[in-house]
Amino acid sequence: MERTLKKRSVSNRIVFMVAFVIFAAYAATLFYAFLWAIISACKSNSDFVMHMFAMPEKWYPQNYLKAFTLLRVNIGGNQYVNLLGMLMNSVWITVGGTVLSITCATTMTYVVCRYRFPGRKIIYFLNLIVMMLPIMGSLPAQYKFVSDIGFINTPLILLMYAGGFGLNFIVMYGFFKNLPWSYAEACFIDGASDLQTFIWVVVPMTMPIVTALCVISGISIWNDYQTPMLYLKSFPNLALGLYQFNSNMVYEADYPTLFAGFVISTIPILILFGLFSETIMSNVTIGGLKG
Repeated sequence: MERTLKKRSVSNRIVFMVAFVIFAAYAATLFYAFLWAIISACKSNSDFVMHMFAMPEKWYPQNYLKAFTLLRVNIGGNQYVNLLGMLMNSVWITVGGTVLSITCATTMTYVVCRYRFPGRKIIYFLNLIVMMLPIMGSLPAQYKFVSDIGFINTPLILLMYAGGFGLNFIVMYGFFKNLPWSYAEACFIDGASDLQTFIWVVVPMTMPIVTALCVISGISIWNDYQTPMLYLKSFPNLALGLYQFNSNMVYEADYPTLFAGFVISTIPILILFGLFSETIMSNVTIGGLKG
């Protein structure tokens, strides 16, 4: 028995060490790429071209300030949006899309799990079917629908995030299925309405999982450039704006300033993840999120 336990402990240590080395190497590649971008942003353009992987001969940290004026994209005619404008677009798109997607997913999942009505199981299976459909297959019909109702190049496009379907629904569905309803029933006995019970009892109990989903959804929307590229060409976010600027650099390429823009675009996400990393990790298990 003792030999078996020793063999298992030794094998577990070996597996742990191998996994640690693999993930450490993967993390090192990510850190190196980010560090290289930070250093490259502090070079002159000629220094970057001639010595791409060397340390700067002379540091130019002012490239980060230069990025706010130089990095700009044309949105039609003589109208341009600079890096600050892209940053503000990213903020309102991310905040609006995250709030709508999480709110709709939470309320829809609560109704499906809490109340019995004809077709509630169909909603769950419909969500699974929607997740299995390829995005590119439904994109033409989706674009035509959005164009017909006049949501192109308007903030109303954020209503696309209000469907309530997707990963958020699946995660919240599993959470509500395991949520004890004794507190909600006590609230009903005290005379509270359905809305009051949801706001006073259910919402506070879902805050850990909702916070984790908000961060995950926010990062996804912040890095999304397909939606602004198709529906918000007059409101380019950082992902779309930097992509367009990089594509338009033909005659005069200023790569250090471009890398400065890349670094600036990652700072809000790094701050957000740093503030809520513990919340995310405490609600993440192997195989999904837990409440």
